[in-house]
Amino acid sequence: MAIGDDLNLMQRHRNDQHSGKILLLISEDWFALSHFKPLIATLREFANEVVIATRSSGRFDELEALGARVVPFDFRRSSLSPLRQAGTVRSLAQLIAQEQPDVVHVVAMQPMVLSALALRMAPRCRVVMHLTGLGFLGISEGMAARVIRPAAFAALGGILGRPDTWLLAENPDDRAYLTNNGIKIGTRSTVLGGAGIDIEAYPALPPPTSTVASTAFVGRIIRSKGLETLAEAARILRHDGTKITLKLYGKIDHDNPDAISEAQVAQWQREGLLVWHGHVSDVRDVWADTDICVLPAITREGMPRAVLEAAACSRPLIVTDVPGCRHFVRNAVEGYVVPAGDAQALATALARLVREPNLRVEMGKAARERVLSGFTLEHVQEGIRSAYSALLAQHNA
Repeated sequence: MAIGDDLNLMQRHRNDQHSGKILLLISEDWFALSHFKPLIATLREFANEVVIATRSSGRFDELEALGARVVPFDFRRSSLSPLRQAGTVRSLAQLIAQEQPDVVHVVAMQPMVLSALALRMAPRCRVVMHLTGLGFLGISEGMAARVIRPAAFAALGGILGRPDTWLLAENPDDRAYLTNNGIKIGTRSTVLGGAGIDIEAYPALPPPTSTVASTAFVGRIIRSKGLETLAEAARILRHDGTKITLKLYGKIDHDNPDAISEAQVAQWQREGLLVWHGHVSDVRDVWADTDICVLPAITREGMPRAVLEAAACSRPLIVTDVPGCRHFVRNAVEGYVVPAGDAQALATALARLVREPNLRVEMGKAARERVLSGFTLEHVQEGIRSAYSALLAQHNA
């Protein structure tokens, strides 16, 4: 179907549903603002009202400025307690029944599982499950996650098997993971290029002028991002005499069971391995002053926005061979793909880019071209429109 046909179909459905409402379920208001402004804008094309249920960090006014109504809801990300989460499911079912949306759009694994359970108790509506990675529940090998996982996948399978449900994923490996675990999706799915990058807002930047090359990690300070491997790679580089400045940008995610403590980060700083800058309000300032982007994740990613932002700014990338990362970075083209958890391989890749500034420039140009090939804001919004048009057409056929 041509794009123009998609847009015409979308407009017909908007005209058919004058009181249409989409309920967007997302764990944190800051997450909605950092990653999903384009999604919210696209959803407003399909509904007279978009309602966002999320936890407040004091930024509801920014969401309301996007044209949405916001209601407070706590998904209790820090808890895997079945008793506490049972209460969350009941509250979520009550919220869905109260709002009576035409579509429930759920972002990220934990809200997806809780919503799948809640939707059993709520009036039936169309559903979009928006997978941004498997999260702690999907990747952890701890006892609690292993006990809960079978029931979680059963709940997801019950919803995703319905003809009025659509799956959005950020890489093909995550979609395959669900189907390999017995969840029947069929053709009712779309793989998006992450959350989408506004290529004009993230222009190609000239290389920094510092005499010592620098590398930055941007993201949450959690173990699954491979920061312990990165610290060990920094030790190897120091031992080998490679001069490099290593910077971390991001908050400690206290609500995540996988969080790295501030004490551990402080210890790395005392060792002289890295410098932690905390939260950064404009990541473009990071890449204007940094030569290399690194994401040494040890577990699955969705489609890491930090990598896309760095690529758009023409920075070479060093990532690990895990879903999400390997879907974007091609080894020796946009950067290097190294084995997860391998500090020596990570140090070797960093050392090569430190030594070869011309290679950094070449790979940085390739990284921006890669973004332009399917990971821009326009590409992602097009994918969302196409998914909603297909879901509405299938439901109304």
